[in-house]
Amino acid sequence: MELPAMMIAMILGPFLVVFGLSHILYANVWVKLFKGWEKDHVALLPIMLLLFISGLIVVNMYNVWTWNVWLLVTLMGWGMLLKGAFYLLLPGSLLKKGIKMGEHVGFQYLGGLMMVIIGGCLSYSTYFV
Repeated sequence: MELPAMMIAMILGPFLVVFGLSHILYANVWVKLFKGWEKDHVALLPIMLLLFISGLIVVNMYNVWTWNVWLLVTLMGWGMLLKGAFYLLLPGSLLKKGIKMGEHVGFQYLGGLMMVIIGGCLSYSTYFV
């Protein structure tokens, strides 16, 4: 087992489970938040800077492309890095279109379910195996 991947998964796993459950249990609240972000997407700047920096940290600590559960750590790192970079580089009109997708309750449930599954896999692999 790769120690850096395990350390990252010990943080990302429980975070994703709780964050995903929040999206599932409070989907309507998240929709309201996304509607506010569509009106003022600049309010997302601190979140996206943190996401970009977190992605850089994960990618620099663990960037191994082998087919096992730790590949989720690599994919999460690259996903965070690219999402933060796209936010910082794309024009506001495109950002607003992407944010608008989050205004649908179905996307909140789907995103929440994906986070719970990925977070559950990472948590299980670090805490129970």
